Amino acid sequence: MTTPTTTWPEDVIARYLTDVGKALTDPTMTVDLSKDPGTGDISGVCRGCETTFDDSSYISRDLDTGRHWAQSHAETCRAMPKPA
Repeated sequence: MTTPTTTWPEDVIARYLTDVGKALTDPTMTVDLSKDPGTGDISGVCRGCETTFDDSSYISRDLDTGRHWAQSHAETCRAMPKPA
């Protein structure tokens, strides 16, 4: 099975395909991490349920913690965005 590719937004430094994205072979259903150029803090957002890294219980905002949150969230998220 081949998965279509999409261009990453310029500020995204890591991207994780969600569970629903895998099931539907929809490469837009991702959890994206980005880095604030000023502070170096990592932020993240799920493109399915719109949960953010800031909403999580993690205190640290470093890249390793952000990756852990994103991977964990992507493995279990089955949410789909509301149709436009």
